[in-house]
Formats: sequence, structure tokens, C-alpha cells
Amino acid sequence: MQPTVLINQNRHTALTVATRGKDLLLIKLGKGKLTVTALSLEEIKRQGYQACDYSPRLAAQSYLQHGAGVSEKAKQYLEKIAAGNFSEHLLFN
Repeated sequence: MQPTVLINQNRHTALTVATRGKDLLLIKLGKGKLTVTALSLEEIKRQGYQACDYSPRLAAQSYLQHGAGVSEKAKQYLEKIAAGNFSEHLLFN
């Protein structure tokens, strides 16, 4: 799975980082510590998230600098994405 930056109508962003069964694992940017959350595709759509053209690599680098901190699991995903060479063309179905 290719990481994808998502944004909703409230300008909240999230980064998909992996899959677990039918769920997508994502890291939502928020006020608190960044953690990995599992959500179904239906729940992601219900929350109004859509793929955007922002680079997953740049998003991961930014998320790693989050002031409230990053959980260890989220940090592992973000470091892997930040170091990777992912296409700027994002895939999210």
C-alpha cells in the first residue's frame, strides 16, 4: 500500500500508513500525541476525508516534528515513509 495524504472539509489531515484486514491504518494530525488509528474505508469517507496531492513524504517529515509528540508505533511508520521514495501521484480508492 502506498501512503496517502487525506484531507477533509474542515481542513483536518491524515496520512494512511498501512492496512490491517479491511481497515486502513492512519495517523491523524491533531492537538494531542499522534497515534495510529484503524478505520474502515466507509468511516474514512463518512468523516469526509479525500485524497489530496500533498506528498506523503513531506507530510511524514512534518508529522515527526509534531509538538505534542508521536507514539512509538506512529514514529516507526512516519520514519519509514519520510525515508522512502514514493511517487507524487497518490492512489486511494
